[in-house]
Amino acid sequence: QDPAPFWRQASAAVSAIHLKTRRSYAMAGALKIQGRTGRHEKFINGTFEPTGQQHNGRNVWVARAVEPVYLFHTGKTRWVISKRLDDGTQCFTFKQDDGKSQDPLSLEGHWVCFDQDGQWRADPKVDMTAAPASNDKFLQLRLSLDGELQKLGLTDLDTLKSLWKKLDYNGNNIVSLAEIDKMVVELVNGGHWPSWLNNKPALMRAYKKTTLKDGNGDSWVQKYEFSALLLNIFWFNKLFQIFSQIDAGGDRRMDVNEFTRGMANLGLQLSPQEAQAEFAKIDTNHGGQVLFVEFCAWVRQRVNPDHNSSFDADIFSGEHCGKVMRKAHGNQGTHAHFVSRKSMTDFDKTEKKVKAAINDNKQLSRLWRKMDFN
Repeated sequence: QDPAPFWRQASAAVSAIHLKTRRSYAMAGALKIQGRTGRHEKFINGTFEPTGQQHNGRNVWVARAVEPVYLFHTGKTRWVISKRLDDGTQCFTFKQDDGKSQDPLSLEGHWVCFDQDGQWRADPKVDMTAAPASNDKFLQLRLSLDGELQKLGLTDLDTLKSLWKKLDYNGNNIVSLAEIDKMVVELVNGGHWPSWLNNKPALMRAYKKTTLKDGNGDSWVQKYEFSALLLNIFWFNKLFQIFSQIDAGGDRRMDVNEFTRGMANLGLQLSPQEAQAEFAKIDTNHGGQVLFVEFCAWVRQRVNPDHNSSFDADIFSGEHCGKVMRKAHGNQGTHAHFVSRKSMTDFDKTEKKVKAAINDNKQLSRLWRKMDFN
């Protein structure tokens, strides 16, 4: 397959985004917020980039982190940071104004935050400063996601409710990876979503990020995590498109030569030394090959340099999982974990157990009840 059309399309898309937002960047730079500790700090602290869009007649900023967090004016007397562009009734923090300000930097007073005890209080530690807007190609790709979601109506609350109701058909307010996969396949096959949104590796990354980072760490996507899931599905599929074109060998991994050529095709001109240095940042185990999950972690670092690197701990299959579990749950989380040398005897024992279960209707029924829990 000739990759040239893809690269022309990708470069044209990035250029179009850049041209569309250039005028807004001239008027509105990035905003950096820091100093919040405690409740909602991961949503409030960070760098917010201008989106080039307006809401209630004023500029909108979005967090560099790949999750839906926006800074906007409510149209009345508040600037807010919230997960959704709406009237700002539900938000993480707000700052009062007279209804006439064009950006929150010009305001005096403190940001008011929702504390652990459920009370709203002014937090004098929260500070906002101007920052230069970034022209990073991957950040521009992130800023294009909101427009993609809007085209498909996925920023409309009624549409989201309808889609969630269809996904959560039994009404228990949680959905599994299999149910999400089924939804994506049906929407793509029905022509409602473009075909590039149906890639299993990308869906797995979207699911993992939603449940482990954006959500509460369980194995289910809950209703309040749905918006984050949709954004993650779009984001990781965009990255998978790029990764697949860089991976000239088609083995779902790339070496430094593929990486260098791919970055050049995307418009990131790197010298051989710079390409080697960037590749070394991705190839943390120095194996000479980079997987999609490692590529995603590198892009996240480019998009959001302020992020906590421990958020990427979920991308490593087995390599760091014990360390992450101990950090979250103490030594009890892994005290029973050990690695033993495998042998054919172990395989034979397991095979006997499986065959016994197949021939035992009670065991099969018990296993089915565990699987079909709802």
